[in-house]
Amino acid sequence: MTVSIGQTGSVKRDVTDALSAHTLGNPGVHVLATPCLAGLCDKAAAEACGTDVPTRRVRVDIRHLAATPVGDRVEINAEIIDIDDTRVICRVTGRDSSREIVSGTVERVRI
Repeated sequence: MTVSIGQTGSVKRDVTDALSAHTLGNPGVHVLATPCLAGLCDKAAAEACGTDVPTRRVRVDIRHLAATPVGDRVEINAEIIDIDDTRVICRVTGRDSSREIVSGTVERVRI
């Protein structure tokens, strides 16, 4: 399978304390940590690229729009919007149970 514009991927995840800002060093902040959200965005982009073509993350450029409390569930979606030689650019968006929480892009490179 090749990588094509329009391919999509998604990740659904329960927000646990392991993904919280509290666990990453912000005591008392029991919401999804931005670095963990960036990782979920990258995972969705990797899903969009598929398993037949190995890729690696080179850039994550996101806006974390809203705090998602521990116990909620998030869904992150990625769509390939541009391919330039070995570079693959994905648009990422995501929601929790009540609102949009992230938007941006993830760049991966085919290896």
